[in-house]
Amino acid sequence: MWPLTRNRHQQSQPQQPQAVAQGPKRPDFASLRQWFDKVDTDHSGHITAQELQAALLEGGLNLSLGTVGCIIRQVDRDGTGTVSLAEFERLHEFLASVQDSFTRLKSDPATGRVSLPEVALGLKSYGYDLDAAVQRALFNRFDPTRSGSMGLQEFLALTLFLRSANATFKAFDPANTGTVHLNYAQFLYAAVNSN
Repeated sequence: MWPLTRNRHQQSQPQQPQAVAQGPKRPDFASLRQWFDKVDTDHSGHITAQELQAALLEGGLNLSLGTVGCIIRQVDRDGTGTVSLAEFERLHEFLASVQDSFTRLKSDPATGRVSLPEVALGLKSYGYDLDAAVQRALFNRFDPTRSGSMGLQEFLALTLFLRSANATFKAFDPANTGTVHLNYAQFLYAAVNSN
């Protein structure tokens, strides 16, 4: 399950959302509601980027507000920049899916990190057939310490970037040709929206 569900303080935290029979990542509504209420610290009925950032940090992921904003944009269907209870279910499923993908990669047992060649194989299995130069550029961005590996935090950031880049590319390629032609304003739009 995603790091927010790690039970660090068993007495004070609600039960982790449980899968129900319909699918592997469908959380039980009652426990999902408990998690939502715990993360929604101002009790506004919406989770802000700051509230989600604090919850993810409690679960072991130290993410910038920009990255947390990207996570929110993955599930924010009403355009508020926050997460409603209905959107929280999608948020849980998205984060659980990323964590499951990361877990399926072969990691170093000592560090829990995944080597960049293993990440490249994983990306290829997900349909990203990227040439070596593109892989190096991605790894340079998402492995800033040049450790040659990624933890869940970096893998999540890479996943968010690729999803955003795909959505932006598709916006400029509605016929799905695999090629786009951009003027400078469109290029800037694409660059800003792929972050």
